[in-house]
Amino acid sequence: MKNGTPIGSQSRCETCEHSHILRGYRESEEATFCYYATLMVVPFKVRDCSNFSDKARPNWEQMQDLAIEIRPTPTLKSAGFCAEAESEKEAALAKDNGTP
Repeated sequence: MKNGTPIGSQSRCETCEHSHILRGYRESEEATFCYYATLMVVPFKVRDCSNFSDKARPNWEQMQDLAIEIRPTPTLKSAGFCAEAESEKEAALAKDNGTP
C-alpha cells in the first residue's frame, strides 16, 4: 500500500545519537526527546529524520585511533619490467667489472 501507515516499526530515534528515550513498563509509557538543535518532545514514532546520526557509527577521531598505519617497506629491486636486452647488457657490464 502506497503512503500507508507502518505498523509495529521501530522509530529512527532509537538509534540516533541526538535522542533521549524514556520507557515505562507499558507500551504507552514512552517519551522521546530530541536534542539536535534545541530540546524538542517527539510525540510519535519517527519513520525518517533529516538530522539522523547513527550512534553506533564511529566518528572521525575514533576511526583514526582504530586505523593501522601501513608504511611501505624499502626494497633493493627496481620496480617494473626490463627488456631482455637491457638485462644482458647489465650482466656483461657486471662481468667486465669482476662481479659475479
